[in-house]
Amino acid sequence: MKPETTWKIVNLVLASLIMPLAAWVWSVNVEVAQLRNDLGDLEGNLSQIEDKVKDLDDASRTLIGVERDVQHIREILNRIETLVTQ
Repeated sequence: MKPETTWKIVNLVLASLIMPLAAWVWSVNVEVAQLRNDLGDLEGNLSQIEDKVKDLDDASRTLIGVERDVQHIREILNRIETLVTQ
C-alpha cells in the first residue's frame, strides 16, 4: 500500500469520527443555551412567586390578628350580655 493511500484512509476514518462528534457538540451547545434561557425565565417566575408568598404570609398574619380581635369582641359581648341579663 502506498503511503498516500494509507494517509487517505486515516483521514477518512478521522473524518467519519470527528464530523458526528462535531454535530453532537453543536446540538448539546444548543440544548444548553435553551436550558439557560429557561432557567432565566424560571428564576424570574420564582422571584414573583416568592413575592406573592410574602404578601400572602402578611395577609394570613393580618387575618389571624383579625380573628383574635373578633374572638375578643365576642368575649366582651358575652360579658356585657351576662351583666345586662343579671
